[in-house]
Amino acid sequence: MGYIEKNLMDGERIIAKARLHPIVFLLPLIVTVLFLFGGPIVILPLIWLALVYWMYSSAEFAVTNRRIIAKWGVISRHSIETNLDKVEGVTINQGILGSRLNYGSVIVRGTGGTGEPFPSISNPMAFRQQILEHTTQHLKESIPKEIPAENA
Repeated sequence: MGYIEKNLMDGERIIAKARLHPIVFLLPLIVTVLFLFGGPIVILPLIWLALVYWMYSSAEFAVTNRRIIAKWGVISRHSIETNLDKVEGVTINQGILGSRLNYGSVIVRGTGGTGEPFPSISNPMAFRQQILEHTTQHLKESIPKEIPAENA
């Protein structure tokens, strides 16, 4: 059971999840291969690669029926929880490689705050779509039904 499952409130359920894209391994793998024949210094790139794997496997991003929850980080943990009714917008940042390999940063903007970036998310457009759909649905459910006017 991960961080998100452990921190769900009563009646809260996970609607969609996202993961980090495997692109996070590219630079550590390149450096490891370059240093592979470099003697004892190869241990540093291997440690870096292990840390990236740990970060990759421990990062969690989800949309629930009430909140957007994200947790990442290895040595220091970074977590964000934003209620769906406080979301003002969602932005996607993708470079050329990101658009080709389908990864990018998802930035969730809450009311009165700055955007919180979720870095290197795999399939960021689908995750953004889930956030927007459930934000809209949550708002519709929270608006009270019209009370019929009484005839005078």
